Amino acid sequence: MRTRFTLWTSLSILFLLMAFISSGLAQEETCEPLLQTAFEQLNANCAALPGSAACFGSGASVTGEGDAGDGFSQPGDQLPLSEILGVQTLPQDEAWGLALLNVHANVPLELSEQGLKFILVGDVQVENAVDPATAFTPVPSIIVTPLVAANLRSAPSTDARVLANAPVGTELTADGVSSDGGWLRVLSGGQLAWISRQIVAEKEGDIESLPTITSNTRTLMQSLRLSTGANVPACSGAPASSLLAQSPAGVNASITVNGVDIRFEGTIALRTTPDNVLQFIVLAGGGSVGGVSVPAGFSLNIPFDPQGGSPGNATGLRPINEEERAALTPIAEGVNPELLYTALDVPSQSEVNAVLAQINGAAGAQVVSGPASNQADCSRFRPTSPLSGMPLGVTPFYWDAAPGATAYRINLFADGSLVSSIEMGATSTTFQVDTNAFGGGGSFSWSIDALVNGQLACSSGRVSVVRDAFAQFVSGGSGGGPQAEPTACSWEGC
Repeated sequence: MRTRFTLWTSLSILFLLMAFISSGLAQEETCEPLLQTAFEQLNANCAALPGSAACFGSGASVTGEGDAGDGFSQPGDQLPLSEILGVQTLPQDEAWGLALLNVHANVPLELSEQGLKFILVGDVQVENAVDPATAFTPVPSIIVTPLVAANLRSAPSTDARVLANAPVGTELTADGVSSDGGWLRVLSGGQLAWISRQIVAEKEGDIESLPTITSNTRTLMQSLRLSTGANVPACSGAPASSLLAQSPAGVNASITVNGVDIRFEGTIALRTTPDNVLQFIVLAGGGSVGGVSVPAGFSLNIPFDPQGGSPGNATGLRPINEEERAALTPIAEGVNPELLYTALDVPSQSEVNAVLAQINGAAGAQVVSGPASNQADCSRFRPTSPLSGMPLGVTPFYWDAAPGATAYRINLFADGSLVSSIEMGATSTTFQVDTNAFGGGGSFSWSIDALVNGQLACSSGRVSVVRDAFAQFVSGGSGGGPQAEPTACSWEGC
């Protein structure tokens, strides 16, 4: 009996040990092999994708007219955007969801024939929100030359800001005309601008062949409906289900997502939550929503109406956290840079800290105290927006309050010199400024002072910003831009 008991006990222990090891191996299973296969398929098969088209990477499908879905089921399958209504990717046990879309948006063919790069990763669904019957299709540009020295302006109006001057005979590429036919949109030195049609001559091509460009101009998928879910296979290390978008260098892209008008230059990531909030993350360059500037490494939340109503107020401007950084890193590591304009990169904490130091003043300098510093609480007094990019036109400036202040004074600098100083009451921590009035140039800085009965309580460090100097296809969105709210975040505590 003792021998049997001992043998039975030994076998029981062995079975338990094997079960424990098996369970441990199952728990340690990672998504890495699945991801590697999926990214290899995307990288190998989608590099030659033309403009206004979608490419199957892995675990994807499309909705469209007739049997469109039959042509989008294997790695490398491509369809023009004109044949599909939407694209969905879904991570599965045998295939991770990946797809690449090239969306022309407001990128002239002269700069790129592929336009913006959209990468769908994980559980993502995008639906075109642009009427195919009225969708804009870019055309090859023509060459015109000024008959007299001409101003290049940011919009088709003599009241618009002058971006540059074109001497007589300068060759300019034109790709569109204004709605009244009186202006041409041209590309000069990589910069989009407008020139009066009356003072140019055709050198190559016919002006009459150019399409009309208005504030409502949209290409297919430039306005879209986005949904990202949380469906993932039973493995660890899964990347975040996201839509990543990248613009060519120097192009300030304009897109509308779930009714939210977004402008960005560089690379962004977009996600939606179950409670209908659009998370906007900037990975490189900068972006803006509703006048709120978002630098690289920062995130912003915008509530949206799934029924198509106007979006809510943009809130929650903050640095990305380690969880978000870890969830985006596998995407950056997996996508071959040859598929894009530049390699994907997730800002490190040190890079985010450098931006925070800029926000708080040069080299992280603290707020400067004034004679009335003991009459106001300046512990949270900081500029909060814009932080890196400043849109053209009427732009709201925001800052965190200094309780006890009776007034605020916003100081605007160009090339290091003070160009404007505006004082307002302390009932609000926002003020709108028309940045067209600053004159030429693109680099500016601003600071904010807290005053108590006319005396300085504290002054923030200067924040350097770059003004958007690009004329755009889009000056307004179909959903109407959300109005921003000052962030409640203390930059020292984000």
